[in-house]
Amino acid sequence: MLKSPLYPAKLILLFACLLLSGPSLSSQQYALEVGPVTLNVLLDETLAEQNTPERWNEWLSTSLNAVKTITDRYPVDEFSVLLAAAPGGEAVRFARVRRSSPPQIHFYLNPTASLDELIDDWHSYHEFAHLLIPFPGNRDIWFTEGLASYYQYLLQARAGVIDSDEAWRRLLQGFERGLNDRSGRGQDLRSLSPAMWQLQAYRRVYWTGAAYFLRVDTRLRTESNGEHSLDSVLTTFNQCCVDRRQRWNARALIEQFGDLSLPQVWQEEYEASIDQPAEPEFESALERLGISQGPFGIRFSSEPDTRALREAISNGATAYTSESSSAE
Repeated sequence: MLKSPLYPAKLILLFACLLLSGPSLSSQQYALEVGPVTLNVLLDETLAEQNTPERWNEWLSTSLNAVKTITDRYPVDEFSVLLAAAPGGEAVRFARVRRSSPPQIHFYLNPTASLDELIDDWHSYHEFAHLLIPFPGNRDIWFTEGLASYYQYLLQARAGVIDSDEAWRRLLQGFERGLNDRSGRGQDLRSLSPAMWQLQAYRRVYWTGAAYFLRVDTRLRTESNGEHSLDSVLTTFNQCCVDRRQRWNARALIEQFGDLSLPQVWQEEYEASIDQPAEPEFESALERLGISQGPFGIRFSSEPDTRALREAISNGATAYTSESSSAE
């Protein structure tokens, strides 16, 4: 949810004041329909005075439609989007989800940001992706933040905002930020996840979780020859189980996701992560994807199977079939 895990003290104070104050009483509210989903948009006074709702509408619609490439039914029919001005800096300064009923997503924006700058910012894809699964609790914050972080750049590629290779580059840069985060270094994921806020170990927790989902997604696709993927699991989950009244945590979600696909993949990758030092492990997935890193930058294999796998993930393909398997 956070743009950077190490905010300067003044910036933390600014966002604390924004969160406590909320949008101005003289704000503007309207409904934005994105297919069957209704966004109740609330603009604060500064943004409402600009009288340019089409900029916010196009940005929000682009982001939500990208997330809807994951599952054919977005699990939330209606939620609130609160937009508040936070002048200066990048297009989106800060964002968060509130799991109220209906949910709320808060964005703090540079009011001068252009439409291109807004849709090139990852926050909206990340926050909308959070609502694909129930909240697993603060002890398992790595799971929900990992899912959203894994998808955020891939969804930009699916929206046509960046190309596939750039999405993979940005994802790998995220993993590097996680590896280089000094906060929480050496602590295992199980204990670091609930302490993330106190230790400000955001990058380490987020990107360790994202690497988990990368490994799961690549294994599901390759070991089932395209029958299963993270997308297909979330689609089925949102058809069968998302409305079930129960308290979800990471283990319960992993068990359910396994029942809908390949349980050994979910469980093996969980056991390989949860009690190990929290750091993104992505090399095994890169090998399957045909991505290598060296002194001259990132290289993408042109081998048909690895290229097909990369494109299936970044383009939102519903299935992946390796050419070598098809030829047998």
